[in-house]
Amino acid sequence: VGMEYEKLRVDLEQVTQQRPYCDGESMLHVLARLDAFAAQAGVPSRLLHYLTQRSYIKALHWLDHPEAPHTV
Repeated sequence: VGMEYEKLRVDLEQVTQQRPYCDGESMLHVLARLDAFAAQAGVPSRLLHYLTQRSYIKALHWLDHPEAPHTV
């Protein structure tokens, strides 16, 4: 899971414009990967909620602080 979360972090940082896209990639590629990640079994419920609602900043925050309470 740790490696998957690192890949997820890169995608989230790219889609939130905190990191440039890799060569040959676009937002569509990254969004497709984020949707595929959310479709996997075993994604924690709050992270799944953020991904399916496209709340990518909140998803990044969750990666750093999964124990933190939900905030708006």
